[in-house]
Amino acid sequence: MAKLTPMKAIRKKCLECCCGSYNKVKLCSVTTCPLYGYRSGHRPKGEEIIADGNEIENT
Repeated sequence: MAKLTPMKAIRKKCLECCCGSYNKVKLCSVTTCPLYGYRSGHRPKGEEIIADGNEIENT
């Protein structure tokens, strides 16, 4: 069984929300969704990562 990483889990959830349509995920317009920036399966550029209470800017 393949390991389900957090990014893959988000992608899977987005596909579920869009009835399995990759094109609908790509064209998603629900910008208020907390997963919106991650729907492509990649971490958004410039996102701040919070680790152990310290904010680290990802560049």
